[in-house]
Amino acid sequence: MPDRWAHTGVVLAGGGSRRMGRPKHELRLADGTTMIDAVTRALAELCREVVVAGVVETSLKSIADLRPDAGPLGGIEAVLASGLDTQYLLCPCDLPLVTATLLGRLTEDSAAVATVFHVAGEPDFWPLPVRLSATALDSVRRHLDCGQRAVHELMRSLDPAVIAVDRQQAQELVNINTPSDYEAIS
Repeated sequence: MPDRWAHTGVVLAGGGSRRMGRPKHELRLADGTTMIDAVTRALAELCREVVVAGVVETSLKSIADLRPDAGPLGGIEAVLASGLDTQYLLCPCDLPLVTATLLGRLTEDSAAVATVFHVAGEPDFWPLPVRLSATALDSVRRHLDCGQRAVHELMRSLDPAVIAVDRQQAQELVNINTPSDYEAIS
């Protein structure tokens, strides 16, 4: 079990789930928990506090987007603008296999504004999950003001620290976006 990180964990759960056809955060896993519960549990093992970016039914504090339909970047903007903390560990609700141990690798000391994973054999880093400093708020706002909603482009502009993970560790980062993705883990 990793040491507890002194900052805030964030479950990104405000998306429209268009490819899934229903809210991803509500999907039940084989053990009966929901996807949002699985990600919340991993973050809670690691972070001093966990909040949700998006308006969803949960017992956690929810932070509503400041701009409607801005995608995950809109949720990131709202969290950074909330002033809750100086550092955040952001994880999408559709990574139900992620563990606190793997996420903890993103929280290792770094002077970089952001820290992301790079999976062995892949051409580029993964933009989420990410450890992100609140100092990235102006960059997030600039991207959104220009109509840019891609988290990957934001991360590229921040020149993040990159943590290498192997293919086996990357299995914890399985992203559930479609009904077939969901069936594969059910």
